[in-house]
Amino acid sequence: MDYNDYNYKQPHFDSRDHTPPRHSWDTSEVTIGTWIVVLILIAIPFVGFIVLLVLAFGDHNESLKNFAKATLILLVIGFFLTMLGVGCSI
Repeated sequence: MDYNDYNYKQPHFDSRDHTPPRHSWDTSEVTIGTWIVVLILIAIPFVGFIVLLVLAFGDHNESLKNFAKATLILLVIGFFLTMLGVGCSI
């Protein structure tokens, strides 16, 4: 007996014109330990910015990607507001 006897349909994946399927852990819940590690890493100067870039644009959990993108947006806004404040005080 073969798996086709049960009308099991294998998903067809053609690597030439499709992106690979996402991993099952991409939509899972992010653990507290992962959040603690991420928060410690982004608190380190310069390293944190690189970690945010990797999380935002890499193949990671959607929650981590959204968190990193939102944090990068806030960093850019904060940088420009700081430059505006420094420029106005001179």
